[in-house]
Amino acid sequence: MESYTFMTYITNNYITLLLISALIMLLLVSRKMKISGLHYMWVIIGIVFAITICEALEDMCDIYHWNYRMLYFKTAMVYWLYPLTAMLELYFVVPIKHKLWMTIPYAVNFVIVFADLFDTHFIYYFNKEHVYISGPLARLPMIVLFFYVVTLGIYSIFFISKNSFSKGFIVLFISLTAVITAIGESEGLATGYSETVAVIEILIYYFFLSAINFSKIQAQLYESHIALEQDRIKLLVAQIQPHFVFNSLATIQSLCYTDSEAAADYIDIFGDYLRANINSLSSEEPILFSSELEHIKQYIKLEKVGTDVSFEVVFELGVKNFKIPPLTVQPIVENAIKHGALTRSDGTGKVTIKTEETEENIVITVTDNGIGAKFTDKQTQHHGIGIENVKKRLAVQCSGTLDVSFTGNGCSSVITIPKTSYKIVKEKVL
Repeated sequence: MESYTFMTYITNNYITLLLISALIMLLLVSRKMKISGLHYMWVIIGIVFAITICEALEDMCDIYHWNYRMLYFKTAMVYWLYPLTAMLELYFVVPIKHKLWMTIPYAVNFVIVFADLFDTHFIYYFNKEHVYISGPLARLPMIVLFFYVVTLGIYSIFFISKNSFSKGFIVLFISLTAVITAIGESEGLATGYSETVAVIEILIYYFFLSAINFSKIQAQLYESHIALEQDRIKLLVAQIQPHFVFNSLATIQSLCYTDSEAAADYIDIFGDYLRANINSLSSEEPILFSSELEHIKQYIKLEKVGTDVSFEVVFELGVKNFKIPPLTVQPIVENAIKHGALTRSDGTGKVTIKTEETEENIVITVTDNGIGAKFTDKQTQHHGIGIENVKKRLAVQCSGTLDVSFTGNGCSSVITIPKTSYKIVKEKVL
């Protein structure tokens, strides 16, 4: 006696199941991609799988001579699921605004097919010999199916007319293959291919959406790159401000009359500072923290020579063997000195630069004992560009963050860099 086994099911639906598996794998791999309508794909996959089960049920009814009433259930499921697949493909591909109105043909078909489960014979019925007999509305499921497919084709022409040629031709191809397959199934010219074709259509549209998504990501990356380059220029302007350069030159001029040796040393420091600024801005990659540290020390020397108010800078470096984007700590230290330490005219101003390593992050903290007030509008205009630039570059280059908080005892700026995003450098910690 002929039997129906699990391997029989696999053999009869091998290509369809293989395509479903491939589509599931792609959806799982790309689950973090922001592709609209992926939930429709999951539903369609479930529907196609259910249709293969229904076809298997019909074969088992014939082989094992089960009660012919099982065929009613199988046929009802097929007449529900095929139009539902077409409707979901339409929703998936086309941004339908009034989805509720579009469900009316399917709802009518659903109700009439459901009624046939109770021997109304509107669309179909079976005799005890398992012979399918058409009713007066036998074409209704096919008409509903064609309604959604034709609607999909109309939208494809609309896309083409709006110069969305790629999407238009993809949608047109999907609608034409659906029509040809449906005609082939109904006329017995090509039976058993509907499920396979449905999965292939979804796969094609998935790859189309993936290409669109990739193009958007590429465009966003390009825009981010342009914005980053523009921010580099803004940072250069913010870092090497005219008043700072003029004050430094004035200090050099004054030292030339009083202490020529000190003036020469100051010129060396000032030249190194400007060179480091320009070299740092031209760097595309993160630099050693030790390099940033040397730049910071040069800046501190310039500030101490150029101001009458004394201040102290304390280094508590628990870790130095890491990389950071260039000029990320120096702007923080500059703000801490100018708007923190130098606000204490009694010479007790203090800035602390601290680095530490946690289980997951490298943390750099810059604190001052200033008045603890936030920047004025004028200060924000002059120095806020550098801080915002630091935040953006930390996020883009190493997934880092910068948090600034003001208290009555000064300001605290905390840079956090995940260990997973920077390269450890074989550098001895001093």
